[in-house]
Formats: sequence, C-alpha cells, structure tokens
Amino acid sequence: MIWTVNYKTGGASKPLPYRRWVGLVVLVLLVAAAAGLAYLYFWQYTGEVFPIVKFEDQLREVCANPRLPPLEYRGAQSFFEYLNKVDDEHCYSWVEFGGEKIPVPSQSETQCVDEVRKTKYICFNEEYKMTHDPCLVYSFGKDVDNQFERDMQMFSCEVHAFDHERVTEAEHVQRSEFWKEHAWNIAQFPYDKPEGEGRIQRRRSLDYIASSLGHSGREIKYLKSDLEGREWILLKEVISNLHKLDIQQIGVRLHIPITVNEMSGEARHQYFAKLFQVFQGLQCAGYKYVLGRAIRYYKGSIKIPETENKVFYPAYEVNWAKVL
Repeated sequence: MIWTVNYKTGGASKPLPYRRWVGLVVLVLLVAAAAGLAYLYFWQYTGEVFPIVKFEDQLREVCANPRLPPLEYRGAQSFFEYLNKVDDEHCYSWVEFGGEKIPVPSQSETQCVDEVRKTKYICFNEEYKMTHDPCLVYSFGKDVDNQFERDMQMFSCEVHAFDHERVTEAEHVQRSEFWKEHAWNIAQFPYDKPEGEGRIQRRRSLDYIASSLGHSGREIKYLKSDLEGREWILLKEVISNLHKLDIQQIGVRLHIPITVNEMSGEARHQYFAKLFQVFQGLQCAGYKYVLGRAIRYYKGSIKIPETENKVFYPAYEVNWAKVL
C-alpha cells in the first residue's frame, strides 16, 4: 500500500504544516503495526498467512474476460432493474429447504396472505449433481430452529454453519457427523474484534475459513446467507476467491438500508454503484441470476427519485447458479 499526500492551494504548492506531517506519519505507522501484528498472529497460531485480496482488483480481472455478457451500471434504477429481471429459464428443477410460513398483510385491510420466511431454494438441474457425493454446504447466519442445517444433513450434505451470535458453547461445535458450527463472522481478512466484557467477535475471511476447514479447492454445492448487512462482504469474498473455491450456487438475503432515502442524488448514485459491482462480478464469473423475490414483511421502503419515485422493498431473497 502506498500513501501519497497532495496539498494544493490556488497558486503555488505549499508544504503541509509540521503537525499534519507528524499525524500522517503516526497514522501510517499504526496501520503498518496493526497489519504486522495481524500477520504475526495468524502465522504463529495457524502457520499460514492470508493476504488480503482486493475485491476491485479481482473484479477487473474477472471482467476482463467475462463468461457472461457484462452488466452496465446506469444509476440507482439499474440496481433494481437487475433484481427484478430474473433468468427463469436456466433452472427447470427446484427443491425447497428450511423456512416457515408467516401471515403478511395484503393490500386488503381485512385479509392476510402467507409468505414463506427464510426458505432457501436450490436448483436441482442435473449438471449440479445435488444427489451426488460429496456435497459440501456453507451456511452464514443460522436460524434459531436450525431447520436449513437439519435439512442439509438429512440430505447427506456436509454442512458448516457460521454464526458468532448463536454459536456460543465453543469456537467449533460438532452437532452431528455431517453438521458442524463455527463462532465466526465473515470479513475481508481474519482478525478478532473485542466486544467488551472479555468477549470477542472472530471475523474470518472466506480464504481463512476454507483453508482452516480443509476445503481449499473443494467444490461447494451451495452457499447460503441470512446475514444482515455483511452479506455484501460475503459476496465480495466469493468473487475475490474465485480461483480458490468452486461455489456452484448462492442463496442470499440482500438488505438495502432505508437510509438511502435521505441521501443526495449523487451520494445515492455512488452507493448503488458500489453494490452493483457485486452483480457485475458474479455475472462476469459466470453466475446467472436465477431467482429473486422481495421480502414483504420488512418494515420501511426504498424510494428512488431517479425512477420517478418508485417504491421498492428493502430486502430480497436472491439466487445465483454458476454456468457449468
């Protein structure tokens, strides 16, 4: 990483004040020290070093030779156009796992309709060989009832669940022969975040997770996420580790904070441009967007003035399937 300073006035350039220089030097030293400590920590305790793969670099590389036609970002409206334009011809067979039905108010004030909550759908096309061994599944953010994980193990899949809030007995818990849980949360690089009262949140990169569990180079049949907010980090990690993990299908709950309603037009444009890069990366990597549905029981709505004030839901269940 290279740090540069560019100080300009209306006329000739001037040197930065002494205190600013000292502050910058101290900041650089602190960042370097933190990186060095993280490097030593994970080398000492794991015997391995996990370099940070920049998502933007991997995005440029994969989109330089895309497997599917690249996507063009044309503003916030293109983000929701993508979510509402599903390739419904790719998957001809679907199987449902986990979930429960809950009543959701309909447009009529006197009636309710049922909506399936937290259900995950898996494409069972022949090419994905879901009924063949080995079957490896990752689940980020598990439910209280563990229904998805139970379904997966009953289906003879080896399932690994990651949830630092619900896995509290130990860092790793063996639930059954094919079901293991880990007190880890996703991050771009591995580190421990103090949470007070002696508690820590173990944040781990996808590279670290796969390597630690002996899954590097393995085929992952399905990656599921019910994270709230960090799902975008998880998807970036998928793209950043395309050469290390063969993830066949992805089922994720996407969240868009309603605070985007309060942004200026330019800020909203830049915000959705960053999120849209995830869609672009998955498309370039050969993942077809095969299933999408709005989650209607979330409170609030997204209002985009650039789309003539159309209103959108703040959360969506989405699926991608890799073209094999």
